[in-house]
Amino acid sequence: MKLVVTSFGILMLFSGIVLIVKPGIIFGFMENNMESTSLYIFAIVVRLVLGIIFIVAAKASKYPTVIKFLGYLFLAAASLLIFIGQENFQHFINSVIPNLRPFTTLIGLFSMVFGGFLIYAFQGKKSEQE
Repeated sequence: MKLVVTSFGILMLFSGIVLIVKPGIIFGFMENNMESTSLYIFAIVVRLVLGIIFIVAAKASKYPTVIKFLGYLFLAAASLLIFIGQENFQHFINSVIPNLRPFTTLIGLFSMVFGGFLIYAFQGKKSEQE
């Protein structure tokens, strides 16, 4: 489980770099695949899986309360996506993307910090290092 969360952290770090250097890759992918049902299903499944993994793996981290909270947040987001449906999901993403474009550098930095936090949080428990 630690490996999965650490890998997700590395992916978030990499995504942040891409958002800073070439944001069109991520935004373009989302815009081009918005009509696809698979993007909607993928968004739900990834959140469900990550939520469960974060909750289960929380004990192995330096910050179990924070990681468990993030897991529940992922599960809540997945539930919300299921509740709103694909059409409202598409409408929401289509309306949010233009508003987020000016903040891609900030979002990229946040993504890198979040990824770095996840990597750090699973590099051995606090009690193991003391």
